[in-house]
Amino acid sequence: MRVVWLVLFSLIWVSPIQAAEDVRLQLLWKHQFQFAGYYMALEKGFYAEEGISVDLREYQPGQDPANMVLDGETDFAVGRSSLLIKKSNKSDLVALFAAFQQSPLMLLTTQTSGIDNPAKLRDHRVMVTDDAKYVGELLAMLLQSGVTDTDFKQQAHSYNVQDLIDGRTDAMASYVSNEPFALQKQGVPYHILHPKDHGFDMYTDILFTSRDFIQHNPDLTERFYRASLRGWLYAFEQIEETALVIKQKYNSQNKSIDALVFEGNELKKLAFDEQGQFGTLSVKKFNQMAQVYLVTNSIQRGYDFSDFIYHPASNTHRFTHNELLYIKNAAPLRVCINPDWFPYEAYSKGEHQGMVSDYLELVMRGVGLQYNIVPSTSWRETLVLARTGKCDMVAGAMQTTQRSSYLNFSRPYLTIPAVVATLPDNSELPLRSRKIAVKDKSAFHDIISSRFPTAEIVPVTSALNGLRLVLRGEVHGFIGAEASIAHKLREQTISGIKINDQLHDNWDISFAVSPDNAVLLSILNKAVEKVPNTQRDRILQNWIKVEYSHSFDYSMLWKVLGIVAVLAGLALYRHVNLISYNKQLQKLADRDSLTGILSRRKLRDELEGFVELSDRHDWPLSLIFFDIDDFKQINDSLGHAKGDKVLIEITQRVSSKTRKSDRFGRWGGEEFVFVMLESDLSHACITAEKIRSEVAGHDFSIGRQVTCSFGVAQYQKNETIEHFMSRADEAMYLSKAKGKNCVSADEVEVTEAEETVEHDPPEGRT
Repeated sequence: MRVVWLVLFSLIWVSPIQAAEDVRLQLLWKHQFQFAGYYMALEKGFYAEEGISVDLREYQPGQDPANMVLDGETDFAVGRSSLLIKKSNKSDLVALFAAFQQSPLMLLTTQTSGIDNPAKLRDHRVMVTDDAKYVGELLAMLLQSGVTDTDFKQQAHSYNVQDLIDGRTDAMASYVSNEPFALQKQGVPYHILHPKDHGFDMYTDILFTSRDFIQHNPDLTERFYRASLRGWLYAFEQIEETALVIKQKYNSQNKSIDALVFEGNELKKLAFDEQGQFGTLSVKKFNQMAQVYLVTNSIQRGYDFSDFIYHPASNTHRFTHNELLYIKNAAPLRVCINPDWFPYEAYSKGEHQGMVSDYLELVMRGVGLQYNIVPSTSWRETLVLARTGKCDMVAGAMQTTQRSSYLNFSRPYLTIPAVVATLPDNSELPLRSRKIAVKDKSAFHDIISSRFPTAEIVPVTSALNGLRLVLRGEVHGFIGAEASIAHKLREQTISGIKINDQLHDNWDISFAVSPDNAVLLSILNKAVEKVPNTQRDRILQNWIKVEYSHSFDYSMLWKVLGIVAVLAGLALYRHVNLISYNKQLQKLADRDSLTGILSRRKLRDELEGFVELSDRHDWPLSLIFFDIDDFKQINDSLGHAKGDKVLIEITQRVSSKTRKSDRFGRWGGEEFVFVMLESDLSHACITAEKIRSEVAGHDFSIGRQVTCSFGVAQYQKNETIEHFMSRADEAMYLSKAKGKNCVSADEVEVTEAEETVEHDPPEGRT
């Protein structure tokens, strides 16, 4: 496959060569196989074919490659994961590719030292350079083991492994591709303390430049990017030849051929992703890496890496060779759809309609794939078609455990609120142990069955049938997607039903493909990631506007609300029934417009990242779900201005209790969520009790006391976010049932009377 890559790059280059343009490349260290791709791009003429003359520069003590790029001292440079710190501080850097998916950097000890894990480094000597000392993956490994930078004696790095062998140091920052070879040659047994063995697999040796350089030299940047990739692929295909070239021309460290070959083979293990692709970068992984730097206080909140990754003009999606071949040779895809889910998706008069249709057209057109719609008469039939291989992909589906047995799902492209349609008198009643109607074979059916195991699930063939059961009192409520239910109510002129969001949840819509089509799934993932927020906003507004502008003669009202909602945000939220348009617009923002804290949508994104960290590193993760007691009475008796004042002041009181690694946001209305990474249930209960006491004791100057009810849950490995949230939600309802103004944790109440708090929640990792 990698040989095919070389052919691709040869085919891409077709332009005639004129005068070579000079490019300066600053390396991260001394010459060795670590930079082999750039040597081979130079020696094999790949740079020359692109009309480039490259000046390769070894690292010199005291240099900062990032600053050199920003100051114009070099055009390109190679950097570590700590580039994220620079980027978060508004340095306009751009990453072209990562030579290594996992860092080769580790700590090396001898077997005789007895130091076989990072915790044993306490009170020992460690040779590590200042820049490596603060590299995120190394620091995170130490902190996870309870070792801070003051717990060991830092020694100046001699770069001589003999100091480790002779006992002049206890541990040495090294590369897995270098120093272990020297110990093997001398027969010295050793231990490798590698961050990846502790769950920290960060990009490193990232080729980067400045945005200013790209803007002034777009064509040169793409040619350099293209030739450098060719060089790396060649170097790893021909390790022995590459080692000989380095030995003859780039051997400032006087390494043997054997050492260079060993280095090449070890680095090759770290260079390719799970799909066998070189140079992969993703915003998702950068965000995961940033969480480590956030915990170590190297990065502050508000970072944004969405523009950090370079997208060459001729291949903006960064498709691989296999993906490009798939797009070139693919026959029109057979796409199955949901024929009756308007405004999300529908099939009428031979036409695919709705938000899903718009996303499908946008993505397919963007990647250059053709498709044909495979009609069906029901969602049940659609799933049968997908299961029996009658379609190549499903345009819009929610992932469930059952569906995952025969479909693979892309990253979500659309998030929708899940709501309950009930009679007005039933709107405040909890759903557990009730009769609930859901559309048969829908994801709602699978998810609700898991979330409310004591409820009686009543499958219905359509949303209309579910709503009719609600009207007749045969079920407590009908669960579905907000805009779809609202459409049915207006289309059928049904009155007397109230829509509420007591599920406290959003559900995600993805493309789904057969498990044997991993290439198509990868293409779709890259395409979804590239959809700009402006396009998402436009699709949402187009269909929500249609939904609310042609019934009950409310067209003028909704035009006004479309403007006022943006300006007033949730101030109108309690006044207007069926306000999906306003709520959807709010979810597009990262910050709640009234309180300034995280929005529901952003909060869920952050929670997904925390869950991944918790699963990977076994860090405890807890969630506090709380709302304001009797908030409706405050609004009704004192007015919405007073209600807004209470929301803002509670936000201010709670925000003062947050750590840098916490996330606090408004879930909706008077409901809030407080997420605590590296805090177990007991610490989260302590924090919840402090917040409860702070709110209950605060004078809101409205002539009455304000209290809150709290539910606390600790994340259980591999549980869904929905289940995690629902446990905290259930605990909060328990607090309501026990008289409000208290804290409950998974059926274990922590009340005002339980004044046994002796210490604060931890400020960081212990």
